[in-house]
Amino acid sequence: MKKEKFIDLHTHTIFSDGGLTPNALVMRAKDAGLSAISVTDHDNLLAMDVAILKGAELGVEIVPGIELTAYVDETLDLHILGYFIDKKNRPLNERLEYFKKQREIKSKKVVDNLKELGYKIDYNEVKKIARGTVAAPHLAYVLINNSANSEKLTKEFGELPTTGIFIRDYLAAGGKAYEPREAATPEEAINLIHGAGGLAVLAHPCWNLCAKVGSKLVFDDQWVDRLVKLGLDGIEVWAHRENEKDTEKAVAHYEKLADKYKLIKTGGSDFHGFGSAGKELGFGDFYLKVPYEILENLKSKVKKID
Repeated sequence: MKKEKFIDLHTHTIFSDGGLTPNALVMRAKDAGLSAISVTDHDNLLAMDVAILKGAELGVEIVPGIELTAYVDETLDLHILGYFIDKKNRPLNERLEYFKKQREIKSKKVVDNLKELGYKIDYNEVKKIARGTVAAPHLAYVLINNSANSEKLTKEFGELPTTGIFIRDYLAAGGKAYEPREAATPEEAINLIHGAGGLAVLAHPCWNLCAKVGSKLVFDDQWVDRLVKLGLDGIEVWAHRENEKDTEKAVAHYEKLADKYKLIKTGGSDFHGFGSAGKELGFGDFYLKVPYEILENLKSKVKKID
């Protein structure tokens, strides 16, 4: 009997806001029994070459990827995943360099905001663990693990919050310490990915375009419609919510939406390797599993574009 193969199309390394080197990430994927992963660091392609080499050595297929931040307004940012992109594409790389500088400026402003709110945090400490571009999980991790903040955090949250919860309340769009930065628009993000020969996929809509109101999930699908008109190719259907019940509802909703708009369905854990920004690689700690046939569908779409 043929063994079923599984993949993870949403992972991060130290070059954005992950905790593992590209080599260590691929080794973790091998240990997890995954047949393929995509390294989708935020706004950079620095991990790609190393990951591909390690993948070839260990027999783990590496899908060239990226996660571009796209700002709608000060209350909403969307993340657009790009798959099978050409890392040498000049227009893409020029914009990525610009976005990197903007991230640094934003992070320093966020640190100042957190200090004004009464938290103890040193930007140099954040830089030490970031190694690559400073991002929200780095800021949250350093702040939460500083014992000087324990009393204030416990008073506000009832206990020490996870990095994911802190990011939601303080660092995400609309959060108490949030700072916008100049980034791509959704249209530019999709065009940059297409210009580099890739496929544009909306990341984790179950978080960005879905809210928990009481015990119900409320879906805001208007932006999916608008993104499709801008050229969106796919949507990340298999992504996690807080628990299995809500995840099942979200997955079912976005499966139907993908069918409605004839979008490619993808899935990934948003693995970071520390904190709680995503699930364990390959959803090893969750009931979700993404079959290899999802990657085959992605490949067939690329061939049709070619």
